[in-house]
Amino acid sequence: MSFRNTLMLLGAMVLLGGAPTGCGSERKPVPSAASALPAPAPAAPAPAPADPAKIGANEVGMIPVVMYHSVGDPPARRGGPRYDRRGLNISPETFRRHLQMMHEAGWYPVNMRDALTVRMQVPAGKTPVVLTFDDGRGSQFRYLPDGSIDPDCVVGILEEFNRRHPDWPLRGTFYLNSNRSNPVPFWQRGKEAQKIQYMLAKGFEIGNHSSTHSSMANMSAARLQWEVADCIRYIRRLAPNATMDTFCLPYGAWPRNRALLGVLMEGSEGGTSYRNLAVLNAWGGPAYPPAHRRFDPRAVSRIGVEPGYLEMWIKNLKAGKPMRPYVSDGDPNTVSAPRSLEKWVAANRLEGARLVLYADNAPQPETGKPEKTPKAPRKPRSLSVR
Repeated sequence: MSFRNTLMLLGAMVLLGGAPTGCGSERKPVPSAASALPAPAPAAPAPAPADPAKIGANEVGMIPVVMYHSVGDPPARRGGPRYDRRGLNISPETFRRHLQMMHEAGWYPVNMRDALTVRMQVPAGKTPVVLTFDDGRGSQFRYLPDGSIDPDCVVGILEEFNRRHPDWPLRGTFYLNSNRSNPVPFWQRGKEAQKIQYMLAKGFEIGNHSSTHSSMANMSAARLQWEVADCIRYIRRLAPNATMDTFCLPYGAWPRNRALLGVLMEGSEGGTSYRNLAVLNAWGGPAYPPAHRRFDPRAVSRIGVEPGYLEMWIKNLKAGKPMRPYVSDGDPNTVSAPRSLEKWVAANRLEGARLVLYADNAPQPETGKPEKTPKAPRKPRSLSVR
């Protein structure tokens, strides 16, 4: 081998980290950075899934959807009561007490759009609750003169409750109108976009409450479409990422022509198309879950907060009388329920989730066929405080 070829061979072997035999002492390999690190600890085993029978999982049980309006606003009229009998304006202390009661009852907050799928992300053993707030009233989100959030407004109270109870996430659906015939959302002009974007970043949901907050009882199809689409256009100018795909009826007033409910669910107007996941009513009891045969996304019921009514439902649902509550199995890939309730399962709406049925320990009232439903209060003639 020529001298030049020998040099080339030696150079190649050096680059490859080796040394030719017979050319001095053998070179020890240099450990790489990765091999110098300690071996990673084995991953912790995933927690075993909850036993549906042991926790009483019931994902065809009833879901509380709670309806709030004002929390600590001034009286609706001069000289009138501040906190009214219909729950349209409750005190901050009452709202805090409601949150504490719901937390102690094992309820867990989710946004409205998240409660409309059988694949809800709810911890095992918990009952989902949807907190809804109508009209974008001033007491729902208020900045103080120094720029801080008023601790007695809804957002301030929810953030403080979350700090004290990290297992209660920041969730809630706020149903807003445009400013065509109402104040700007949350009543502080010039701050409406800042507020909505802040709320979305925190995990809250913004929903559609129509553009003008007018009764829909006698509206034409064209006017219904405009009310839905115009509100979407207004809110998305303030916050382009707002989903705006759940709708709340102003005054809880259905179109008298029930065929027009389809117009509220899906339509197009002025270049704005929409497809709502649900239409919410007012003043009723708990709502059917999406896996239940009686679930109708066009008619989602809500619980009002007139004195004693929500408290009654917290107590009754915990006892399972007359309706059994939704209790999560903790796995979004399964829908669990007692075998006695199998006939209420909507097998065509499982969204690919696996149905898990288990034997009941004792006979229970059938969900969807209550023995006696507590009477809902009469609807007030007007919900407006503007």
